[in-house]
Amino acid sequence: MLLPRVRPRDQIIDPTSSALHFGHVKTTSMPTNGFPMQFGGQLPPRPGIERRLTSPPSGLCYATPASAPSPFEYMINDQASSRRPSTVNGRSRSSSNIHPHSRNTSSSSIDASLLSRFGYPTYRQSPTPQPAARGTPISRTPSAMSHLAPISMPDGQVQSYPQRRRTASPPANPSRLASEIQYDPELDEQTSTALDYLTAPNPTPSLTQRTMEPNRGLNTHFWYDVRNVRPWSKFNVATIAAVPQLLDVLRVPVLKRSLPTPSKVNTNPETPAQLAEICAIHHAVKVNAVLRLTQGEKHIAMRTPKASSGSRQQPEFVSSYQSDAERTIYGDGRGRVVGIIKCYDQWNSGMRSGSVGEKIQYLQGLAHLQRFMREHETRYGFIMTEIELICVRNGGPVDPASNVPLFGYLEVASSVQIGCSGINEDGSPRLTAHLALWWLHMLAKEQPLDGQYYWRMDVGGPAALTRKHHLPRDDWMPKCTLSEKREAKRVRGWVFPDEPLSKRECGRGRRIKS
Repeated sequence: MLLPRVRPRDQIIDPTSSALHFGHVKTTSMPTNGFPMQFGGQLPPRPGIERRLTSPPSGLCYATPASAPSPFEYMINDQASSRRPSTVNGRSRSSSNIHPHSRNTSSSSIDASLLSRFGYPTYRQSPTPQPAARGTPISRTPSAMSHLAPISMPDGQVQSYPQRRRTASPPANPSRLASEIQYDPELDEQTSTALDYLTAPNPTPSLTQRTMEPNRGLNTHFWYDVRNVRPWSKFNVATIAAVPQLLDVLRVPVLKRSLPTPSKVNTNPETPAQLAEICAIHHAVKVNAVLRLTQGEKHIAMRTPKASSGSRQQPEFVSSYQSDAERTIYGDGRGRVVGIIKCYDQWNSGMRSGSVGEKIQYLQGLAHLQRFMREHETRYGFIMTEIELICVRNGGPVDPASNVPLFGYLEVASSVQIGCSGINEDGSPRLTAHLALWWLHMLAKEQPLDGQYYWRMDVGGPAALTRKHHLPRDDWMPKCTLSEKREAKRVRGWVFPDEPLSKRECGRGRRIKS
């Protein structure tokens, strides 16, 4: 509708060259004669160019004196060297410019003033696509700022947008890209330390409202599998400081972009699954970030296994190197550190000195962790609740002649409060939950630290009967009842570790009908 219509008086009747109409297919966007002062209202002839789409009526042509110079001679001479002469022939002619209007290039011919005047309001602030220069190297850095290029906007400002982005319209709601565009270089120059990052305050979730008891018929562990509980007294800040230059590494200034800020968490979990999600998006993110700084690109990382219907029960956290390819006897990826999540009303460290029922609950939680530690053949694990973190070392003292662990022997560290943060009055750091998890993963390195146990222990399969390697039970532990013995015999085929190998322990094969 914006194009002018062709008037009858602009049509010059001349039967000499009727096929030289140099306009659009259906309509002519501008008056035909763009040079009235030079050619006197007539266009010069353009021999040799045919238009096959439409055939004007016979007797109609555009005539001009033969002696008049033609401004289209350079176009006629270039047609022989052009690859697509028919594409150039079918273009419209502008009255203010001699050069033809070509649309073969990717750059837009609409300037900012026309875009702001006639464009749809949503697209008035859209960037104009610019052709990328050939030979320009593309940065592969993970930073989002390396993919931004400055463009000129209609109001004269310069805005950045990604070169590979194809959508011209800006999003209606603020997105992650919008926050990255408002980038302040001064904030990127601020530094911090990994020690301050690990000792920062943590969100303290409330107690879980609905605690679900696991199905006892599906568990292959029982509370009396834990036979010896000893304190892990050397799990403290003094042991960390005794390692040469370990705390100095945590005090090295680093950029804050290397220490990501975890997302906000729901501090009112209703189910154990929501509690595990809090630990995954906050605690695991911070611990993995510091492990990357201290161990390098190939570092141990906390991960959450993907649970599928019908699969074996897995711990909530399994930590290993990305290059680890070892598997358990059940086909799961082997972890160097395993962790489980418990609700505080279901399990806590204070239950050890409680009633008989509370002691059984306390031992049941440790037996649950010991089962995963023996399946993964690792010495290190932890139990995390809404309030505290408990780190555990399995297997007992290392025997130089054999790496077979003691069955039911657990060393339990002191409780670390989740809300603990900051430093002590003497300037030494406090043992926070993140610092404790980081130190636990440092113990599970490929190269063990001096004076610490190696992470791996030789448990083997059920046929190895390494469960027979154990010590007498502690006196403070309750005695199991007859119903609990019957349940263990029915589920796994054995009650106490001295018993012989059972068929249920090795797994029952599918019966074949004859």
